[in-house]
Amino acid sequence: MASYERKNMAFSYWESKQWLSDRNLVVVGGGIVGLSAALRVRELHPNWKITVIERHPFGGGGSTRNAGFACFGSATELREDRITLGDALALELVQKRWTGLQLLRKRLGDQALGYRESGSVELFLKGFEQHSTVPSAEELEDLNRWIAPVTGTTQTFENIPSHPLHGMDAAAIEQVISSPLEGCIDTGLMMKALQSEVHKAGIDLVHGCHVTGIENGSQPRIRISETAAGGTWFETERLLLTTNAFARELLDDLDVHPATNLVLVTEPLQTLPPQPTVHIDAGYVYARSIENRLLIGGGRHWGIDAPEALEARLLETMQAIWPESKSVKVDHRWTGVLGIGQARLPIVQAVQSGIHVAVRLGGMGVAMGMQCGQEAATLVAET
Repeated sequence: MASYERKNMAFSYWESKQWLSDRNLVVVGGGIVGLSAALRVRELHPNWKITVIERHPFGGGGSTRNAGFACFGSATELREDRITLGDALALELVQKRWTGLQLLRKRLGDQALGYRESGSVELFLKGFEQHSTVPSAEELEDLNRWIAPVTGTTQTFENIPSHPLHGMDAAAIEQVISSPLEGCIDTGLMMKALQSEVHKAGIDLVHGCHVTGIENGSQPRIRISETAAGGTWFETERLLLTTNAFARELLDDLDVHPATNLVLVTEPLQTLPPQPTVHIDAGYVYARSIENRLLIGGGRHWGIDAPEALEARLLETMQAIWPESKSVKVDHRWTGVLGIGQARLPIVQAVQSGIHVAVRLGGMGVAMGMQCGQEAATLVAET
């Protein structure tokens, strides 16, 4: 019987009929990009049958496993983007981040996002080997001039003489760059709010279901399974792939691959007022407060393969920023996966007839997710 089940058992008639058959659009990936795209397509085509398929049980993947930064890039990160991409493309990239954050806040509202206008600081620590150098006053002035068309101010970033972080030893700091324009969110609340909007819009959302293959004939075909192997083939008029870092599992010629970040959250501290978000090493290391806990993550640029060694270095950095954190243990640890590639801009385009992708968000999914989703929706809706 077990062998028969493996070969012949698939989705029921009812499951196939109500969630998978006669679809005008199937979105593979139920994170911020996929749900944003589905919502926008629903506005453009109210009568379409739309299904979003997500293998993660909570329906987010990277969208619920990040640090919750509502950011558009630290000063040194943007400096690197300008060097790598040139001023025009780098400004296009930061515009996508800025626009995406405004769309997200407007669509869901700050309360539903758990949004806090925290401001940010970029720290340059004494005695730590760092990837990025301190920008000169002239470099910072030039950066503010360059980014002003996006942020609407000539004071996006500013050198400040002292840090605004609770309990930090000023002797540990070489330099601080602040920005009043950054915030932070609760990404669990964000995904709950997006899922609620999707259900209200009459879009079918299927969790815990794997797409194990894609083919293209007269219409796109997708193979779907309750496990990571095998599955049953279904046709759809249109297919949108929004699985970001994992897109090459289904379309292997895309310039995107996964990069893993470790994230740590401490036990509660006795005294911890709300903190600005913290950037170190051109955004490769990031930290923030969550209620009365501390979060730190990143460090992939260090090239440390052993998780224990990476955790130790992240904790060393945290303890330099917040000495009080030496007295508490790590209460939560997880890995988040971001999609990166040779190029920095996201991929939002048609790749085959009836098949579109919106992937490679480069660790800026919260910022660019809704913007990329809506951009993809416009392309899909026109086919």
